[in-house]
Amino acid sequence: MVRPRAWRLGIVGATGLFAPTYLHAAMDLDELELRAIAARREGPLATVAAQYNDPATHTNWQELVERDDIDVVAIVTSNATHHDIAIAALAAGKHVICEKPLANTAEQAFAMTEAASVSGKGHVVGHYMRFAEPILAVRRLIEEGEIGEVQAVFGRIWQPRAMHEPLQWWMTERECPTGSVGLLGVHLLDLARYLSGSEYATVMAHLPTVVGERPDLGDISRADANRWSKENPQGPPDGTPVGKVTASDFGTVHGEMKSGAIFTFTAGQTTFTRPGPTPDIQVHGSKGSAFVSYGAASGGLGSVGLVRGTGKEIVDIPVVAHESARRQNALMFGNYVLPGLQAHADGDTHDVAGFNDGLAVARVVDAARKSHELRSWVDVS
Repeated sequence: MVRPRAWRLGIVGATGLFAPTYLHAAMDLDELELRAIAARREGPLATVAAQYNDPATHTNWQELVERDDIDVVAIVTSNATHHDIAIAALAAGKHVICEKPLANTAEQAFAMTEAASVSGKGHVVGHYMRFAEPILAVRRLIEEGEIGEVQAVFGRIWQPRAMHEPLQWWMTERECPTGSVGLLGVHLLDLARYLSGSEYATVMAHLPTVVGERPDLGDISRADANRWSKENPQGPPDGTPVGKVTASDFGTVHGEMKSGAIFTFTAGQTTFTRPGPTPDIQVHGSKGSAFVSYGAASGGLGSVGLVRGTGKEIVDIPVVAHESARRQNALMFGNYVLPGLQAHADGDTHDVAGFNDGLAVARVVDAARKSHELRSWVDVS
């Protein structure tokens, strides 16, 4: 189905770290029209509105999802709020784009997926690493038969954090019970499923908390926390309150897929995960192996190497370069995200992750958490 007009967009969480992904897309694409934004703090919300053509503003997300001049709601809030906002938006007749992870639990993700199915509306979960140019290059190698049957996927995604970076919502069990695996590792969990074409079978996980205490400055944004850390490079001033980190800040997940392919992933947001962020991915198959690296040598673009058979030569695979990250973001939304949203609304399949894909990942994360608690292998249900 071809839409007769632009998608009229409302963004919940418009002052957050990942909101520019959606704000920029709305500014750069004729297919998107920004109508309203919502966030809890009036000051930062007004600042964002002034920067992006003064859309309507709301400090209550419920008001935004009930607007009759919005077609699609983008949810860019903390994980614990995804479920309630998505359910309400779907009930209000809106299409929904939800940042990853889809939800904090598989139970919540299932409810969201069911609600999307019943509503007949489009649904997308932000597993956008599928459309990073190095991953697109690996996908082409698989489709061209260079890799053969996928036998193993290994990866790491690390985001370094200063020892004294203040407590934030994603460091708490209440707001982010899935920890670093749920925040960062979901990228890898989604990619392994996407690239291999197989579902997960069983997992073994270790999800420790490496840094157990951090300065407690109250309800603070990630941007403000990063700024405070830089302003205090020697650590917190004497007398700074300290709070407990209750979410896992590093995780390792091993497992097997139903195809028999094996995987090992690490995801970390702690002090020793330097340098970062550094997603590195290996895809090994019956005919060859692909290596994706985002190290300094790639200039941030990401490089792809291919080894055929049991050879030792690493062949450099061309990776498309864009004039800017913002331009790449616009192309991703125009070529993938918005067509995928329409496809899911029409009941068609698409490479863009829908809520069903977010649910599949949530089930793996649930199994990983259970594995850590039991210190044993756990089947993915």
